[in-house]
Amino acid sequence: MAEEKKEKTVLPFNEALYMVVRSIKQRFGRILIVIIAITASIAYMVSLDLLSPILASSIPKEGVGIYTFLLDVTAFIVAATGTMNSLLIMIAERYHEIGTMKSFGARDIHIFELLVLETIILTIIGGFLGYIIGLGIGYGLGGTGDPGYLFGKAMLIAVIIGFISSSYPAYQAARMSPVEALRYEV
Repeated sequence: MAEEKKEKTVLPFNEALYMVVRSIKQRFGRILIVIIAITASIAYMVSLDLLSPILASSIPKEGVGIYTFLLDVTAFIVAATGTMNSLLIMIAERYHEIGTMKSFGARDIHIFELLVLETIILTIIGGFLGYIIGLGIGYGLGGTGDPGYLFGKAMLIAVIIGFISSSYPAYQAARMSPVEALRYEV
């Protein structure tokens, strides 16, 4: 009995990164919307964390924690929803590209990985910009806080938003058949 070897298509990380960067350059206008949504939300969260000690002077400490947490959750939901909406539109515009890639042997997981990687890169950029802006606002208004902790929190939240927001659109795009993707008109 001869054992059959199945040939697997592999997408090296450096190739995936190259494709993502090229895609970002081509779609910069739409991508800017995603970056702005993340930047605004992270800036809001960071400045709110820096200003929470000021709020604590007039509200009981446990009330400030609950208040800031609820505002953080609201900002998270707004950022994730806006990002997902932008991604759904951006990915729909790329169905022909996705169909072509699948016709040449790209597997569902490759499409999924490319789209999620692109989104996470965008949300990291937005998270970093939001962190810088939030620090400026928070410290400018007299807030205090640990910038290292806030940086970690901002980056973690940005990556989580990116992953959550991109999972559904990337999954839907990856599952399309090449024929269906090539036939789709935007």
